[in-house]
Amino acid sequence: MLHSVNLLPWREELRERHKRRFLSMLILGVLIAVLIQWAIGLYLQEQKHTQQDRLEYLNSYIKQQDMEIAALKKVEQEHKALLTRLSVVEKLQEKRNKAADIMNVIPTLIPEGVYVDKIKMNGLHIQISGISDTTSRLATMLDNLESSPVIRNVEMHSIVHDKPRFGKKFQTFKVSFSFAPDAAAVNEEQQRG
Repeated sequence: MLHSVNLLPWREELRERHKRRFLSMLILGVLIAVLIQWAIGLYLQEQKHTQQDRLEYLNSYIKQQDMEIAALKKVEQEHKALLTRLSVVEKLQEKRNKAADIMNVIPTLIPEGVYVDKIKMNGLHIQISGISDTTSRLATMLDNLESSPVIRNVEMHSIVHDKPRFGKKFQTFKVSFSFAPDAAAVNEEQQRG
């Protein structure tokens, strides 16, 4: 009877050891790969959440800014409306001041003996009608009007002699001119009168 004798048992053992080592390395490699993939998945999931949070913050900030812009536009419209109202008030005030300026200047330009019956104003165009004792006083009034720095475009429309009034005969007249005031000229005119 022949016995089978393995004269090199260490090779068989080495082969078994290599096989186990290979299997354990393979299992370890697969486990490491799975762990790495799982870690990468968690990292990407965390990045996605962070990005979502950023997007939500930006969207809420954009909404807040849109509301502020809408409020600013409303304030801007109100400001424009106020400026429009202010300009209208300034124009009215300017017209009111011009009427007062005209009424302050006219007495300084009309000599004694000339009496004004009617003053008609259309913007800055003024028409005066009245009576005078003599024609020379009307000439003095015309000279005063023409030499005034705030009066422009003086036109004498009519002079009617010997018109009876108050039991006397007067010269009636109608004159028109444009009022072009500037503050210095009005002050100078008032100081002269």
